[in-house]
Amino acid sequence: MTAITTHDLITYVDSNAVAWQEVAPGARRKELFTNPETGQRTVLVQWDAGYQVPKVDHHLYGEYLFILEGTFVDQHQTSGPGTYIHNRPGSAHQPRTPDGCTFLVFVPGSRSDG
Repeated sequence: MTAITTHDLITYVDSNAVAWQEVAPGARRKELFTNPETGQRTVLVQWDAGYQVPKVDHHLYGEYLFILEGTFVDQHQTSGPGTYIHNRPGSAHQPRTPDGCTFLVFVPGSRSDG
């Protein structure tokens, strides 16, 4: 299977075939889906031990995370594998990880496209 295959209105992504993109020292991501018109996207994110987002992350349209590995920490809670986090529109945090972390994030974008 190639990295991305679309049949009718269904897209399949083999995340193992998608290359990691370094976005900052100690932080990588794999773009699994992006809609430039709406801003909607799904991303697999991986942080090295000790990584911290350099500034407060503001969520204009919200964000949904699912922690796959490691520890995700923000000002409210320490979260491990299996934790689902819903950052509602208008929320803000400055996350970090003490031991490394891999998580899936979905950003709904400015409007729903179906």
